[in-house]
Amino acid sequence: MSDLPSHRLDPRMLRVWYVSDAIGIVVVAVLAVAAWAIVRHLGGDVFWVYLIGGLVELVCVGDLLISPRVEMATWRYDVTPTDVDLYHGVFVKKRVLVPLVRVQHVETRQGPILRAHGLATVTVSTAGESFEIPGLAEADAAALRDRVAELARLAKEDV
Repeated sequence: MSDLPSHRLDPRMLRVWYVSDAIGIVVVAVLAVAAWAIVRHLGGDVFWVYLIGGLVELVCVGDLLISPRVEMATWRYDVTPTDVDLYHGVFVKKRVLVPLVRVQHVETRQGPILRAHGLATVTVSTAGESFEIPGLAEADAAALRDRVAELARLAKEDV
């Protein structure tokens, strides 16, 4: 197998993953409190709500502590004249080569959390699926989007 791609995500993406995971933990906690209130109101045994809610929160906190750092350490990408090379994963490592001749469109997008951190996601779409490169500085994401679009256009002209 060839060398891994050389480009990494912006370090601010680690904070974005932490914030996103923390929001998820809060949502799970609110749902657990709502479930507790409903079960208590109906006169049921709230022990199971405590047990299941606690286990789910424990898994979420474990994910918060482990996944963002591992994901940050493994996420890599490159764009060559022939394809987009992506490598990432926490427990299962995934390597994808997207031929530029198959690219239909490329876009950048930002949600509120990415925007607050000055980051954007580049999405490369083919006829079958889409591939994302998250956590790039806004200017880098725009430049990468334009470069992939131009290389895809050139690849299609060569065919």
